[in-house]
Amino acid sequence: MAGLPMFKEILMQSVKKPVTNLFPALRLPKSITGFLGSVAEGKAAITPPVATPPAFRGKIVYDRTACNGCGLCLKVCPAHAIEQVVYPPVTVSVTDAEGNVSAKVKKEKRVRIYVANCIFCGQCTDICSRNALSMSSEFLLATEDRFAESQIVE
Repeated sequence: MAGLPMFKEILMQSVKKPVTNLFPALRLPKSITGFLGSVAEGKAAITPPVATPPAFRGKIVYDRTACNGCGLCLKVCPAHAIEQVVYPPVTVSVTDAEGNVSAKVKKEKRVRIYVANCIFCGQCTDICSRNALSMSSEFLLATEDRFAESQIVE
């Protein structure tokens, strides 16, 4: 008699409609790789996923122009997904208020984020005083190559 309540539950669940979003396709394709190839060719469409909630922590967005290369994000990243990149020094011509031109050596420091290592904690975005880092709502990040262009943000 102990299995009777379970049998009732199994029977009820077998006739209910699924609550989940049928993502990425309405019907299960025979081959996921073939289905994604059809999507790339425009022959099939991906069923849109459920909308992400506000303040969702997805893929990191990096604004190079706002970044000053301070490196605070590197220090707080628990996954060590961020590294500092120092570009070769560049000589820049600077004109002062009197019109005098002088040469200034500028060393550019930026960060590189490895999305495959990121745990999406958001600590880097919280500590960035210049708002150079933010979290997007993008969450479809799966790939076979962890060093693919889509998996590295710089």
